[in-house]
Amino acid sequence: MSIIPPSAPGAAQKEFKPRLAWATGIVVLAFVVLLGRLYQLQLVQGEEYKELADENFVKELRIPADRGLMLDRHRRVLVDSRPSYDVMLTPYFCGKQCDEILGRLGTMLQLSSDELERARATLANARRNEPFRAFTVRVDITREELDQYLAQQMDLPGVDVQAVPHRNYRFAGLGGHLIGYMNEVGPEELKRLNVELDDSRSPQGHYLLGDYVGRRGLERRYERDLRGVDGKERVPVDAKGRRKGDAENLIPEDQRVVPSTPGNNLVLSIDWRLQEFAEQTFPGTAGVVLAMDAKTGFLLTLVDRPAPDPNKMSGRITAAELAAIHSDPLQPELFRAIQQHYHPGSTFKSVTSIAALEEGVYKPNTSIFCPGHFSMGAARWRCDKETGHGYVDFEHALGASCDVFFYQAGALLGADNIAKWARKAGLGAPTGFDIAGEIPGVIPDAAWHDKHIPGGYQRGMAVNLSIGQGDVNVTPMQQLVLYGALATGKIWRPQVVLRVEDADGKELKSFGPEVRGTLDIQPSTRKAVMDGLLATVNEPYGTGNFVRLKELKDVPVTVAGKTGTAQVVKLGAKRLRAEQVSYFERDHAWFAAFAPAEDPEIVVVVLNEHAGFGASNAAPTALALIRRYLELKKEDAGQGGPQAAPATAPAATPPPSRSPVAPASPPPARSPVAPAPPAAPEQPAAQEQPKLGARVAPVGRASHGA
Repeated sequence: MSIIPPSAPGAAQKEFKPRLAWATGIVVLAFVVLLGRLYQLQLVQGEEYKELADENFVKELRIPADRGLMLDRHRRVLVDSRPSYDVMLTPYFCGKQCDEILGRLGTMLQLSSDELERARATLANARRNEPFRAFTVRVDITREELDQYLAQQMDLPGVDVQAVPHRNYRFAGLGGHLIGYMNEVGPEELKRLNVELDDSRSPQGHYLLGDYVGRRGLERRYERDLRGVDGKERVPVDAKGRRKGDAENLIPEDQRVVPSTPGNNLVLSIDWRLQEFAEQTFPGTAGVVLAMDAKTGFLLTLVDRPAPDPNKMSGRITAAELAAIHSDPLQPELFRAIQQHYHPGSTFKSVTSIAALEEGVYKPNTSIFCPGHFSMGAARWRCDKETGHGYVDFEHALGASCDVFFYQAGALLGADNIAKWARKAGLGAPTGFDIAGEIPGVIPDAAWHDKHIPGGYQRGMAVNLSIGQGDVNVTPMQQLVLYGALATGKIWRPQVVLRVEDADGKELKSFGPEVRGTLDIQPSTRKAVMDGLLATVNEPYGTGNFVRLKELKDVPVTVAGKTGTAQVVKLGAKRLRAEQVSYFERDHAWFAAFAPAEDPEIVVVVLNEHAGFGASNAAPTALALIRRYLELKKEDAGQGGPQAAPATAPAATPPPSRSPVAPASPPPARSPVAPAPPAAPEQPAAQEQPKLGARVAPVGRASHGA
């Protein structure tokens, strides 16, 4: 039966055709949309959705790369990595149980409230941004904690224990400030580091929450070199993230593992035999011992005490332990060699000598009479020998550390000339050492005093500067560079990394000696200063002579050097021994030296904080270190070079703990050595003496002279 009325067949057909066209168009459009969507899902976004599908049964595990080694100059391993286990949590696989599981982990691992709160914050962030990415809950778990996890792992969905290389500092705190340590990267730091990686197009993957980064010392300075490239392993898991055993059937072999690439190694200029000797020999509670190759500027030894144990700082350290370190009055986190400055005391007299000779206020054969004091107007400065030295020339003034000789030089020179030659010798500016955070020290001229001192510059201030007191301050590293310049004429940039190698020992880059400048002085000036430095150690009246007789007996070497004792508080009416005052009020002990004097090979600087007399408490370590250097040189020559270091080295026994004799208390504010009124000097001008009067007797221990 027809649906079109017979009475009007043409009209009905005309009415039906548009409807059919619309229906057909809608059906065709639907098929086009469907085909377009299928094209988008399968071809355009196919890989993306395949990865998301894979995530439902394939977990990608990170294979952390071994961090590069640190080796001494003879390839002895100082820092490497040891096996350890970290507890990881993947938010997707613990689902709605994550908070409960995190609480159970807190109990099992004995997480502190701070650690648990930090883990919860990381979990919340990971849930929003990277639910399939595991984050670290606890690093370096103990064997007992690992056993607990293995016993409960079926009830801990989303939790994994991953084998991770953990940084191992073989000698604990020895060299700790130089080597540095690692700890967890912070959220803002993570963003910055990843932007830097992207900008540099580094093959290294992004840092992730829970990753560790170099925090201090060489670990921080060479982070990019030491860090390797992580690998990955893809494993099949069930809905709760538990590993399945049929990887062979589910994941193609060439997609299962991408191996990690270890980081590069640093070869240091440090001779660890000399480093250990210095650590064991140095008696200070706090201070610095530095030794440098005089011919290259590379460091041989760097002792900086106290220093926190990098193994502790890089591992599980509690908030209470960190608080104790932060509040320690000895400031164990301070890298004293480059981040703290001190009055140089009498070691600065070599600079004053150069200034006096180069500016013409003294001649090489000048001598003056020392009555035991120096006066300018109403102000009076004591000599280190209160009874006086009699007539002294350059050799005797430097050797016996006569203050009056230099007081008068300072009064004649003024602060500007002293500052001028101090800067020419490399002081007053960073040395350019490898590690960040170096401070410039203070070399004050008249303008500096006008800006920083109430009342401005007065002539007597130059008197204080002349013996390394007043407002002059230097770092131990600057002292090393200064005495290196006195030894060789070259102002070195001190360095500690010889080269960077890959894991197979192939050299990637090396570092050569760098000369920042030269100490341009007249030969007669150099001779006068050198004679004084030789007299300090080798003449009977020298402040360091008795130490040489003890430490270098029967050693055929000539040492040049200078003792120094730097005040930290104003002298009282009566001199007191170090043990009679509180620890932080005691003088600093300095000794700077180089040897052999005729062809210097090694430069040594020792600072023993709050130890008293430089000759007694700094010089013995320096001269013993020179002796040990010569012994090792002889041994190496006899053996055809140093013996290869063992594959594993036993941890060195750290020096015994030392406590100040008196309870530590905050140091009082520094006071000038003496008031400095603007008056004309009353001492006679420097004069030539045809004959020395009272030659020089051995100097007694003083507050600032030696």
